Amino acid sequence: MQLLEVINKICVVCVLSVSAGNALADANCSATNLTNPDIISCSQQSFAKIDKLLNEQYKALSSELDPSSRPELLSAQKSWIKLKESYCANEGDGATGEESPIDKLSCIKQFTSFRLNELVYLRTGVIGDGFYKAVSVVNEKTTAMNYSKAVEYVGGDTDFGPSWKEYAENNCAMTEKLYGETADRCMARMRFQMPIY
Repeated sequence: MQLLEVINKICVVCVLSVSAGNALADANCSATNLTNPDIISCSQQSFAKIDKLLNEQYKALSSELDPSSRPELLSAQKSWIKLKESYCANEGDGATGEESPIDKLSCIKQFTSFRLNELVYLRTGVIGDGFYKAVSVVNEKTTAMNYSKAVEYVGGDTDFGPSWKEYAENNCAMTEKLYGETADRCMARMRFQMPIY
């Protein structure tokens, strides 16, 4: 089942009537006085765009990789799905009323963007998360840390749990294979960009 289908099923629960459902389709997402149903609709539209880009990048990367690397990509992708589901499964459960789906959509969008950045990196070698820029700033301008210490400092040492570790290790095995990014630097970078939930 596509992630967008899951999101749509979750948000159907939020729609209290057919007229509210019709209003969702007409939401002006740039308005400043959005109602919760409008926010849900706009979040769904935003997620649909991100999810489409993620799927395009995944398919393109898969077709460009050497066939022997495709199982590694699939493994990393499955690990990411497991990570996203473990973090976002209960997101919004504590929120009251119509806010619960907004929180869940926000979580899923952030984790999808997190993976999209990695797919772009795996495909192009271009890192768009700011990690190495932050390391350079810490290394050169604000501390007397050498580069390795700056990597450790910026990456931190947060343990995001076994799902994160599995995903990060699978993904970092690919970045090392494709671009020579060492496992310790990749793991620090993955901690740096991890959405916090």
